[in-house]
Amino acid sequence: METAEAWLFDAYPEAEGMRVWLVERGGRRRAVLDPWRPAFRVRGDASELTRVLRLLASLPYRAETCWVEKTELFSGASLRVLEVRVPVLERDPLVKRLAALEVPLYDADIHLVQAWHYERGHFPLALCRFALAGDALSGFELLDDPWSVDYELPSLRFLHMAWAPSEISGLLDPSHSSLRRLLLSADGRASELEGTAAQQLETLARRLRSEDPDVITTDWGDSSLMPELDALSLEHRVPLGFSRDAGRAMGARRERTFLSYGRAVYQGGARYLFGRWHLDVKNSFMLKETGTAGLFEIARIARIPVQRAARCTIGTSLSSMQMRWAWDRGVLIPMDKQQAEDFRPAGDLLTADKGGLVYEPEVGWHRRVAEFDFVSMYPEMMVRRNISPETVNCPCCPESFVPEVGHRLCAKRRGLVPSVLEPILLKRARYKALAKAGGPLAADYKRRAAAHKWCLVTCFGYLGFKNARFGRIEAHECVTAWGREVLLRAKDAVERCGHHLLHALVDAIWIGISPGADLEELRRAIEKEAECPLALEGVYEWIRYCPSKEDARSGVPGRYFGAFTNGELKLRGIASRRRDTPELLKAMQGELLARLARVEPGGDLKALVPGLLDVVEEYRLRLREGRVAADELAISFHLSREPGDYVHDTVSSLAAKQLAAAGATLHVGETVRYVITNASDPVKEWRSKPLSLMENGLEYDVRKYLELLDRAAWEILDGLAPAPVPEPKRRAVVPSRAPELPLEWAPPVPEPSKKRGAPAMARRPSRD
Repeated sequence: METAEAWLFDAYPEAEGMRVWLVERGGRRRAVLDPWRPAFRVRGDASELTRVLRLLASLPYRAETCWVEKTELFSGASLRVLEVRVPVLERDPLVKRLAALEVPLYDADIHLVQAWHYERGHFPLALCRFALAGDALSGFELLDDPWSVDYELPSLRFLHMAWAPSEISGLLDPSHSSLRRLLLSADGRASELEGTAAQQLETLARRLRSEDPDVITTDWGDSSLMPELDALSLEHRVPLGFSRDAGRAMGARRERTFLSYGRAVYQGGARYLFGRWHLDVKNSFMLKETGTAGLFEIARIARIPVQRAARCTIGTSLSSMQMRWAWDRGVLIPMDKQQAEDFRPAGDLLTADKGGLVYEPEVGWHRRVAEFDFVSMYPEMMVRRNISPETVNCPCCPESFVPEVGHRLCAKRRGLVPSVLEPILLKRARYKALAKAGGPLAADYKRRAAAHKWCLVTCFGYLGFKNARFGRIEAHECVTAWGREVLLRAKDAVERCGHHLLHALVDAIWIGISPGADLEELRRAIEKEAECPLALEGVYEWIRYCPSKEDARSGVPGRYFGAFTNGELKLRGIASRRRDTPELLKAMQGELLARLARVEPGGDLKALVPGLLDVVEEYRLRLREGRVAADELAISFHLSREPGDYVHDTVSSLAAKQLAAAGATLHVGETVRYVITNASDPVKEWRSKPLSLMENGLEYDVRKYLELLDRAAWEILDGLAPAPVPEPKRRAVVPSRAPELPLEWAPPVPEPSKKRGAPAMARRPSRD
């Protein structure tokens, strides 16, 4: 018997149990076996359980059974259920057979590695003292805490692989182009593999053996690089040994497309390794948003393997936290959502089915505006008000009403959702404070806080998610009702303090202030009235609330831009923030806003207009003279259907069809980048061209891009610059034969509003 102090690096199921990879303090990497059998529970009447026991007796392997007492979440009742334990790889096939018998199953479809973490009480990257008998794991002592703010992580070796970018296609999915030059990077040094395909594979295999990386990061590894290298390895008979476990090949999961808030999202198929990690930077939301520091943090608190945590949605991580909470407390976890919505009259549904409260902004430019944000408003209310699926409309608290909707909240039993969210809120607050204090770990603290932020952002929507194990729409309605109540109270407090509310949006308020206003006193007054933590986001030197394109007198709640007194900009809803906007337009808006942000306190913004118009004219001149690159003009188009299913031939759909015709495999939810070549060409296929097919030269529609640029400029300058001057219409051209055009800045001619009496305004650019 020996002991080893090590980090739990990787784990995956095998026939005899869980294969566990450890990283010891001395640097040794080793694999051991934990002879674990997963458990699930079965409930039913006498005849159903008889059928279950008969099936278990007929199995070719031994199934361990016993009777246990567990708790049903919504009723709180104690239930006697049959617990079944089987070999790891036999659980899922057996559960499928039992599901066909239509008996209630619990704890039966939890990811096997997560279930192992739940039962054993550890988590990915946990530091433990392991007791080992040869290659068998006989016990462990946990030396770590997932809720610790400062924790030690193992020193991991990284290797990055990517297709070497070309001049035009550097940001494209390689499956949309013909990039096939492999680039390896380690310890800040990059090298491109040379020679034939077989020689490059042999070089890669030697690098993997000599450097023995713990983590292989890739660009487009899931969708392109790893599948192609795997296929080439078989074709040329050069084993690469991506997995550290010599007996395991590369694991795979198919790609998928799903809807998120009405938008199709494509997620490339995953390529997993064993004893080593593969992390695709281009296929991981958490890596892009929070880096490895945030990813490791989420994996630890959610008990999800790192490779899976990198690719799953944040809702999956939150669901795992809820299931772990239930497991620890003996609460049964159903395979499917079992709580149906209560029957209610139509009038009650109309009252309850509302979102957050919004006060329409006062259109125009404003000076000296304070923005206050309610800190994690919805999660805070779930914790403070005890909002959880099982606490809504409980029978024991008939007088604890939610404002407006009439639901009741339990005051006697602490809910699942508040119990899960409370430690996340506390830990995020500590990380934010540490990041603000600075120091060598400030960047990691900030990334970890961002990871927690995404959990908190998700928790509200997950309450009403149709497939959430513990979801319930009434709980979702309680949160929005309390949110509206908080904002109403905040408005009353602002007005009682003698200030003017300019705008309010769900969890934030904007207040016009005088130079001598005591903002801390105002913050305390609002916080006390609203009963929700409030923080000062900052004071704007100026802010612009943008008008609606339908009515210039009506503001758009989520469309504004402004500069704080420290020069920092905040942008929402304008072209610079939209995914489809070309980089050239974003750069132009960035320059305009940067100049506006440098205005002196109380200075005249209109005095900056001549310099701003010069900036716009420089960008117009660049377009006329062809001093632009293809990726600066590329427009991003999100596929909402298969390319061949588009009925109307817009420049966007035509680009997608061209890319598909060129042999690229496109999926619903993917993004296609293209350039408008001639928007009015009678040959419709010549109106646009995918960026990945422009390797042989750049051609673009000057007039169309000038129109888009002018609209983006007018979005910033409206209300400061003089009325726009129309430009005479000419045919669409490309730089090689561009005629001389007037140099005056000329946004498009404003069109009259359809609403009677409304002033005219310029339209926003089309997304096509």
